[in-house]
Amino acid sequence: MTYSLKTTTWPFATLGVILSAYALYVEHKISHKQPEDDEFSALCDIESIGASCSSAFSLPEGKMMSYFGIVPEGHLLDIPNAFLGVLYYTYWLALRPMFPVPLTTAISTLAMMSSVFLAYKLLVLQELCLLCLSTHLINLRLVLRAYADYSKSKEPTIKEPPKIKRI
Repeated sequence: MTYSLKTTTWPFATLGVILSAYALYVEHKISHKQPEDDEFSALCDIESIGASCSSAFSLPEGKMMSYFGIVPEGHLLDIPNAFLGVLYYTYWLALRPMFPVPLTTAISTLAMMSSVFLAYKLLVLQELCLLCLSTHLINLRLVLRAYADYSKSKEPTIKEPPKIKRI
């Protein structure tokens, strides 16, 4: 069996949904922590290598819609990036075939641009977030697929000339 960009998309999108759902869970646990709750430690907080997704999710950039002023802070649409990730990867898994290729390319480009921005911010802040890094790599894989589909859709198709009937 040969693998191509086409056959290996769904595992990445599935992993993206799982990682984003876990990130949403971690973000919820740390943002709604009660004083009487036991200490919460996320699986992606690995002290021995200095990795902490919990601290990354607590940054203002963790809610990019309000960070960039698209919606006010505390608004109904002021949702964590992880929720946007769940929506994005679900789109890739279930909805993508129903929409035109240029739309998928545009959505994937926006997702990759946000990944580059967030990766840069983590680098500047010297934060290591393995879960974040994993989703950035998944976004890279999906945007490459989107561009491959887009370039394929732009290729001119050569039509066979009509056959002439001889009498």
